[in-house]
Amino acid sequence: MVKVSRIAATICAVSAFLATAGMAQTAFAQTQAEATSVKPLATGLTDGGAAEAQVVEAVRTGDVLTIKLRFKPLATSKLERIYDSISKDAYENSFYVLAGNKKYLLLTDSNDKPLTNPNLVVKANKDSPIAGSWHGRFPAPPKDVTEVSLTIPGVETLDAIKITDR
Repeated sequence: MVKVSRIAATICAVSAFLATAGMAQTAFAQTQAEATSVKPLATGLTDGGAAEAQVVEAVRTGDVLTIKLRFKPLATSKLERIYDSISKDAYENSFYVLAGNKKYLLLTDSNDKPLTNPNLVVKANKDSPIAGSWHGRFPAPPKDVTEVSLTIPGVETLDAIKITDR
């Protein structure tokens, strides 16, 4: 009788473990689905066509505008180097927000380093919901400006990005 109850207890423990593992897998799958279900504010292709850049956030907080992108894979097992570094020329001509007819360059830190990813590589894989991400901080345009365009190297210009104020 003791042997039967031990077997029953073991079966219950294994069943509980499998149920928990199954819930964890379901939660992981839901998290991946949620990551790709947010409707982007704007989209554009990468130059090599490996992924679609999607603006997922454009938030103005005080005098700073933060823009976040994610890259949705379009190719199978493709690595695309969007940019390797940010030269002074690239900083001045290839990373900016356009609000009306005014251009806003990336903000820099105390060492004059732009407040963005120093390099960007997208790793596209059809099985993954995201191939990479990017963010940048810019001077915020005036409060009456409600949408902007974003230009970064290796990606089509992303237009009509609606700004959220916080």
